[in-house]
Amino acid sequence: MVSSGRTVVEYLDPEPGRWLDLGGGLGAVLEADYIFAASKKPWLTVCSGVIGGGLGTRRYFINRQVDKDYDEDRPEEEMAAFLAAGFREYGSAAGADWAGLMTAARVGDACWVRLSQQGRSVTVIVTAGVNNACVAGLTPCCGMEGVVSPPGTINIMAFFSHALSPGAVVNAVQTATEAKARTLREMRILCPYTGAYATGTNTDAMVIAAPDLPPLQPYAGPGTLPGYLLALGVRKALRRALERYLKWQKNSG
Repeated sequence: MVSSGRTVVEYLDPEPGRWLDLGGGLGAVLEADYIFAASKKPWLTVCSGVIGGGLGTRRYFINRQVDKDYDEDRPEEEMAAFLAAGFREYGSAAGADWAGLMTAARVGDACWVRLSQQGRSVTVIVTAGVNNACVAGLTPCCGMEGVVSPPGTINIMAFFSHALSPGAVVNAVQTATEAKARTLREMRILCPYTGAYATGTNTDAMVIAAPDLPPLQPYAGPGTLPGYLLALGVRKALRRALERYLKWQKNSG
């Protein structure tokens, strides 16, 4: 546990197969090929993943590790089949309660961090790979100009301890993205095609979720307490996850 001023920073070290209580009725577990979180009640969620994309309520959250050669024409259908085969929670609602991400990064190298201040907290879980690091607005689109990218994804899951308004949930995506871009610059991650500092990869995905627990936070920009905790969590978790990824890449190369 690290105390940064009034902010308490806890690096969580999940034991594979053992559930962690993340608060607010949410628990999470690390397995060999996925990170899974489940809530007793629906949480307001924004998701950009292959399953459960958009803004709505979700109870189940997964970041699934796939093979680096994964190449499905319809990944949403393959993901749905994976969930239906492996999770009793994936029932007749056909995944309406689910938010699902995919990554080729090793989920065992994810960083889990919880930040708390003034009775508020956020837990951030990040997996990271940057083989296909890119610069928004500079790196050509996939499939254009002959660009073929190797796998590499930064996936962020962030769970707040208190309710956020719908606008604040969307606001949190902006805040987390700014923190991600800043961290990549600090770590000198470059786009291999342009040579410029990367802002992300071309397959990044994110889940932001908050329970229906008062008080309601109307905003989550970087100048608010929820946004500050989120941004700091993203910075710390992404840095540690990338350090693990770069070490693994160096040793395996």
